[in-house]
Amino acid sequence: MGTEQKGNKRAPNGAVRDELVQELRHLRGVVREIGEQFILRREGEIETIISNLDAVPAGKLRAVAPGLLHEICGLRLKPDKGRMKDLKRLEGLIEELADRVISAQE
Repeated sequence: MGTEQKGNKRAPNGAVRDELVQELRHLRGVVREIGEQFILRREGEIETIISNLDAVPAGKLRAVAPGLLHEICGLRLKPDKGRMKDLKRLEGLIEELADRVISAQE
């Protein structure tokens, strides 16, 4: 009783492997594309925060800057590890900074 039975039309091992390799390579490309789009979006958000700083009155900027700097400098990341939790921390910080700079404009 081998693994192949009469009438069972299995693809040869090589063909199955080739199909799996092809799909894995496609998946690898998707990971890269998603990563690049994430990077572009976050870089754009940071540039928007920088632009919005121009609209913050000098007095308010002096008042909020120490807190913003503390949050930025206090961020503990390990970029070389490529951890999802680091991406989440970055995303949260960028959102928080954007909200605080927009609030300081008012």
